[in-house]
Amino acid sequence: MTLARLKDVIEARFGGLTQPTRSDWIFALRTVSAGLVALLSAYALRLDHPQWAMMTVFIVAQPVAGMVLAKGFYRLIGTLAGGLAAIGITSLFGANPWLLVAALAIWIGICTLVSSLLRNPEAYGAALAGYTAMIIGLPAFGQPHLVVDLAVARCAEIVLGIVCAGLTSRLILPKLAADAIISRLKRSILDLATYAGGAFSGGDAPTLAGLQRKLITDAQTLAEMRTYARLEAPSFATRAHPVRRTIGQLLWALSAARALHSHAAPKNAALIPVRSELKAFVGELAATPGALDDTGPWVARLDAIAS
Repeated sequence: MTLARLKDVIEARFGGLTQPTRSDWIFALRTVSAGLVALLSAYALRLDHPQWAMMTVFIVAQPVAGMVLAKGFYRLIGTLAGGLAAIGITSLFGANPWLLVAALAIWIGICTLVSSLLRNPEAYGAALAGYTAMIIGLPAFGQPHLVVDLAVARCAEIVLGIVCAGLTSRLILPKLAADAIISRLKRSILDLATYAGGAFSGGDAPTLAGLQRKLITDAQTLAEMRTYARLEAPSFATRAHPVRRTIGQLLWALSAARALHSHAAPKNAALIPVRSELKAFVGELAATPGALDDTGPWVARLDAIAS
């Protein structure tokens, strides 16, 4: 591999690390600010391990406010469940190291099983319940009277970090899931138009397969973002159903476009003009900057083709 080729590969894969966008800077500054506030607050409150509050901020940090709230909520639930489990296990088996380790191992196994059955922040919360019990339970071996103090201190540090992360994500130049849903939906529709154009033209199969995988991944992400948007603002619930319906229609259209690629030439001659009009439509839609800023003309054109 030549030096120029190596440089191109590095820039393509890691260019974002050396050329951060405005959103990247905002996210970084917001996260660092929240971490410092959490650390200073933990010192002011004289918590046993202030670093856990700051670490929690960095663990739950996400670019979208709803994602922070979701991850923070399930981190709190997991921490509380792990703390209660540690108190119960240590109280029962704290004097016997073999039984203590065996009980903790069983608890961690149960949490791992539950985590494998869940998705996203719920799975994270279940996994956290497992290793939180271990972090609290093992130091309390031989001195079970300290387990409650350890659990309370741990939960206090986690709660402080979650509160700081949640407040900064909402107050300092917030990026909301509702806005991200709209922009990603527009991008997915344009990607679908590109895919359909390639399907009409008998495009390159590997390229179309890659675009298809991207569209399916985007649909899954949109479904997750819908949940985050409801956490940000309960009022979004009124728009949650239309968003879900749009995601379903997006996947249905992708399936239809894939069928078109499999049947490049329609057997019914009457469909050839319709196919040509649709091909021109999706090609123009994919190539027009800001095409979805005003959807009225596109919908009217589709109605005309359908009639």
